[in-house]
Amino acid sequence: MSPPAITPTQPAPATSRVQNGCLAALSPAAFALLRPYLVEVTMMEGTVVWEQGSLPDDAIFPISALISIVVPFRAGESIEVASIGSEAAICPQFAPTSHGAPTRGCVYVGGRSLRIPAMQLLAAAERSREIARLLEICRDWMLSQSQQIAACNAVHSAEQRLCRWLIQSHQRLAGAGLHATQESIGSALGIRRTTVTLLAQNLQTKGLIQYRRGKITISDPAGIGDMACECCTVLSREHWPATRLHEPHSA
Repeated sequence: MSPPAITPTQPAPATSRVQNGCLAALSPAAFALLRPYLVEVTMMEGTVVWEQGSLPDDAIFPISALISIVVPFRAGESIEVASIGSEAAICPQFAPTSHGAPTRGCVYVGGRSLRIPAMQLLAAAERSREIARLLEICRDWMLSQSQQIAACNAVHSAEQRLCRWLIQSHQRLAGAGLHATQESIGSALGIRRTTVTLLAQNLQTKGLIQYRRGKITISDPAGIGDMACECCTVLSREHWPATRLHEPHSA
């Protein structure tokens, strides 16, 4: 497929490394295997990174961008099964078969990312156990999200799911405001736009969020967390790849 609509810059500066949690966890020797091939790019909101049935040519390490992974349906609907921010990475290796991914990847929040040809990343993983472990943990993270969110969509209320989605986005974006329409939120969560409107109004009335001109700012993260479902615990920071890579492991 064609590469995503991006604005390329120069090869990644050294400071970019620390802005993606997975790259920041690598030793200097392991990162040195990747650095010559990393390019910093700006990814625009709405960009399709890969289409259903295809594979991206590059692996992506988000910095300030947030990528939503959705399952599209013939009638035009889609539902989010995972999202990736600066806590992780996306690689074509994560697709279950060589025939392509059953999902579509879209840039939900525009921003900066580091891009590397997938072949170079996989070659580095063969030379470095650290990089191989990074890919394993990021793949596990996508699988864990998809399983937990599938259960969440089946069991928990629309309000709980919305609060879970809000707190997850808030954490990944380090508290920055989130630009999102009620329609796009409803599509991600599989709920009606009118339901999102009512729920957002209720949260705003309680002083938990501010929602103006398509920008959501969480005023009370603890309050939103209390209203969210238990899935927030399973998908919390302690389970992020960026956190797990700092844990001791066998050589």
